[in-house]
Amino acid sequence: MASDPRPNREDASAGARGERARARADELQQRRADLADGQPSTDATVKRAQLRAKEALMRATAAHHSSAQRHVDAGEAHRRAAAAHEQAALLAGNRSGESHQSAAERHRDEADRHEHAAVDETMAGEADARRGR
Repeated sequence: MASDPRPNREDASAGARGERARARADELQQRRADLADGQPSTDATVKRAQLRAKEALMRATAAHHSSAQRHVDAGEAHRRAAAAHEQAALLAGNRSGESHQSAAERHRDEADRHEHAAVDETMAGEADARRGR
């Protein structure tokens, strides 16, 4: 049986992101120590800080985009589940049709909630992108 390679790539990606975050934290800690020791800011340290800020905004924008897409995906899944429940209600007749209709309504409500969250995340990502200009 072939295994799905995606979890390994996601784990590696998460691990790589973690390593980069640790490196940024170490760099920031060292810079704070340098400043505490009285070392002045230089053109190089200012440029590095500006670069790090720009990178952080890019990561935030990408995270909002990814989150919005996951909400869109979840909304679509809920819409498919609602349709399945509505189909089951038609086939069930009086036996359990009402419970399927109720489930379909809950799924549509959740789909709406995810679609609104996707819009919110998209707007947040656009706001972050504007801050980076």
